Amino acid sequence: MSEKIYAEMRRILSNIRSLRTFVRESDFEMLEESHAKLGVALEECRADYEAEKSQLAEREKKRLELIKLVKEEGFDISTLAIPVTTGQKKKKSKSPSIIREPKYQFTENGKTQYWAGIGRQPNPIKKTIKAGGSLDDFLIK
Repeated sequence: MSEKIYAEMRRILSNIRSLRTFVRESDFEMLEESHAKLGVALEECRADYEAEKSQLAEREKKRLELIKLVKEEGFDISTLAIPVTTGQKKKKSKSPSIIREPKYQFTENGKTQYWAGIGRQPNPIKKTIKAGGSLDDFLIK
């Protein structure tokens, strides 16, 4: 049924004055037949409504039983989704840092500095290598 026809029928059926006008202008036998058909459709709708209402009531009853059971067992509903092991996500621990013996030494601003050869190369060593020096020049003897 098109939206326009449906909207017109809904307007007439929901307004008592429009409905009385429609009944006055219609054939009685047609109204009796329509009344019977409408009654059948209404009973089908009522049965569907009652079944859905019953299912919702049963579901609500089960939900309340579960809540009661959860509380009786001493759980909080908000924490049920969290694993029982710790209650929180495990934090990843950092690997222990290994202290390495320095392989190289250099002087920076009058201070002797040391470098293990791992990580970023210190600027004084980098500048010397760029100028043509060797990394071996900084080896600790």
